[in-house]
Amino acid sequence: MKWMPTCKDATELASRALDERLPLSSRMALRLHLAICDNCARFNLQLQEMRRLFRLETAADDDAPGLAPEARQRIASELQKKLGS
Repeated sequence: MKWMPTCKDATELASRALDERLPLSSRMALRLHLAICDNCARFNLQLQEMRRLFRLETAADDDAPGLAPEARQRIASELQKKLGS
């Protein structure tokens, strides 16, 4: 990971950080970028707020069934195709 990621890299890192613990170098690079880039910092705050709201919504509806594993795999495959382009 570069010590100063681009905005594109920073948004990808911010999104990945929602799902997994980033390596220390990536976390530090993201924090550095967010400290100097208002747009990416705002994007990161929006991601965090969406996550908070989704958690509230899913907690309120605990009886709702989740996605089937096949649907999760299809979504993951499509995202990988889009991100790979």
